[in-house]
Amino acid sequence: MNIAVLDSLPAELDALADAAPRATFYHTRVWLESLAAAYPRMSLRCLLATDAGAVRGYLPFFVSRRGPLRTCWSLPFGTYGGPVSDGGDVDRALLAAYRDQLSRPGTIEAGWVDFHSGAPDSGAKAETAVTHIVDLRGGFDVVWNERFDKPRRRRVRRAEENGVEVRRAQGEEDVRRFVDVYRQRLDAWKTGGGHPEQLFLELVRRGGGKRTALFVATHEGGIIGGHLNLYHRKSVIAWYGMASARGDELNAGTLLYARCIRDACQEGYADYNLGASLGKRSLIDYKKSLGGVEYRYRIVRHRRFVGRLIGALRGMRMSG
Repeated sequence: MNIAVLDSLPAELDALADAAPRATFYHTRVWLESLAAAYPRMSLRCLLATDAGAVRGYLPFFVSRRGPLRTCWSLPFGTYGGPVSDGGDVDRALLAAYRDQLSRPGTIEAGWVDFHSGAPDSGAKAETAVTHIVDLRGGFDVVWNERFDKPRRRRVRRAEENGVEVRRAQGEEDVRRFVDVYRQRLDAWKTGGGHPEQLFLELVRRGGGKRTALFVATHEGGIIGGHLNLYHRKSVIAWYGMASARGDELNAGTLLYARCIRDACQEGYADYNLGASLGKRSLIDYKKSLGGVEYRYRIVRHRRFVGRLIGALRGMRMSG
């Protein structure tokens, strides 16, 4: 078996991602190339495993540099990564090649997010992460009546009574108006950061309504919130949602979830991933009220001494 390091993604990898059971939306070119375009300071790399000229698997990752130091993540921002292949022996070979990145000068960390907690790996530090997933089997009537709690159903009805409507975004202008809501809310919370507008635009453009879809909540002609959903195989990920302060007052966020979930049910998807809550009790409770059931997965890190030292210092600053 031969493993090569590429700085681009061959087109045929999407077919493998669509067929491999442990692949996710984040392994597709829509996500990887959108992220590369929006974050030019991160370098996209791909480990490609071939045997007798046939592609057997791949492992995408991004390289970030800060001065002389280099970190590798599959994938950044907590999104699911790791190997995609047609067999466990290929997974092992890809992960061994990925760990070898630590031998490169200046590399202090090679980490990956193992959503299915099934890929083989050893000698690494692993921690548990949690998301919440809504089971869509049985259709929207079952989700609505048996999995949404009564207070959420009441909020959906109030939003509708208040004139809030939800529709799919229509062009770049809707995306930009949603990003305005996103930016204003982050500014109000004084959290800073956030993703650049280009990432949202790239995802909507490259996803074409089939792999990605932005739903917006409107009131009196203005956009007061939105949800960008990511679609792969039988799963939908609620990747990013935000409502304005006025949208919160009108329960736009809960209506958005209800409409996105209804749409996913109608399209035949099996589950709706509500995303990580980062240990925030209020978010966890909210996701449970929508029918979300806890799902645990792994975050795996290989670190050299410098990487462990930097990680310890960051932990001390956060705890202080």
